[in-house]
Amino acid sequence: MRKMTPRKALIVIAQVVVIYVLTTLLAYVLDMYHVHAENLLTLYLLGIIIIVMETKQFVATVFASILFLLTHNFLFLYPSFEWSLHSKNFWLSAVIFFVVALVVNTLVVRLQYQIKRAKKEEELHKKLFEANQGLLTVHGKDRIITYSNEALSKLAEAPVNFYFDIDKTDTNEAKKWCYKNSAKCGHGETEFSEAGCKYIPIRSKKKTIGVVSVDCTQKELDKETEDCIIALLSQITIAIERDALEEESKREYKLHERERTKATVLKSISHEIAPKIQNIIVETKNINENMNLLEEAEIHEKLDKISADADYIAQNVDNLLGITMK
Repeated sequence: MRKMTPRKALIVIAQVVVIYVLTTLLAYVLDMYHVHAENLLTLYLLGIIIIVMETKQFVATVFASILFLLTHNFLFLYPSFEWSLHSKNFWLSAVIFFVVALVVNTLVVRLQYQIKRAKKEEELHKKLFEANQGLLTVHGKDRIITYSNEALSKLAEAPVNFYFDIDKTDTNEAKKWCYKNSAKCGHGETEFSEAGCKYIPIRSKKKTIGVVSVDCTQKELDKETEDCIIALLSQITIAIERDALEEESKREYKLHERERTKATVLKSISHEIAPKIQNIIVETKNINENMNLLEEAEIHEKLDKISADADYIAQNVDNLLGITMK
C-alpha cells in the first residue's frame, strides 16, 4: 500500500466529510417523509460506494462504514437519538456494510490497476509503432543506431546504449557474458544481478550482433516495457540487415557497371585499333615490296603514317590498361 502524503490525506478526509454530510442530510429529509429506516440504510450504503469510488482508500472506506452505521443507528432507528448496539439488526447491518466496503474497494482497486495498466500498454505500443514506422525511413547503419538509441530511450524512459564488435579486451564482464551467451543479464537477472544496467542481446537469424544496455538505476524495467524493447530490437536488427543488403546490392551494382563500362571501352578501342593495325600492315608491306620503286619522300610519308598509327595504338593501349587496373 502506498504511503499517503498529508495533502492527500486531507483531501480524502474532506471527501468523506462532504459525502457523509450530504448523505445524512438527504436521509434526514427522507425520514421527514416517513421513509423506512431500511431504505435509509440503503442510502448510506450508496454513500459508502461513492466514497470507495472517490477515495479508493480502504481505511477511509472502513472508517466511513462505521460512521455511517452509527449515524443511522443513532438518528433513524427507533428509539431515535439512542444507541441500539445490542440489536441483531445493527450487527447484521454492520456485516453487510463491511462486506460491501471490502468487495467494492477490492473491485475498484483492481479496476483502477487494470485501467492504469491498459493505458501504459497503449502508450508503449504507440511508442513502439512510431519507432517501427521511423525505422522504415532511416538508412545507413550509423543513422539507424542513432535513431534506435533515441527510440529505445523514449520507450524505456531511461538511458540506453548500443554495443557492437565486443571482444575479449572489453572490461565489462556482464556485457561480454550477454554477447557470448546471447541471453539477458544484469539488473534483475540471475547473472550479474548487482549491475545497474540490464543487458539484452541483439540477435539476428544466425548470430548475436550486439548488446543493448538499459539503465535501471533510476527506474525499474517492468515486463511490459522489456517485452516492447525486445520487439523493437527485432525490428532494429531487421533494419540493420536490410541496410547491409542494400549496401551489398549497391556494391554489386557498381561492380557490374564498372565491368560493363570496361567491356564497352574494350569494344570501342578494339574497333579503333583494328583499322590502325591494318594500315600499319598494309603500309609496311607496300614499302617492303616496292622499296626500289618508291621515292624517298613517299617512303618518309608512309613511315610517318605508320609512326602516327603506332602512337595512336600505344595511347589507346595505355588508356585500356588504366581502365582495367581500376
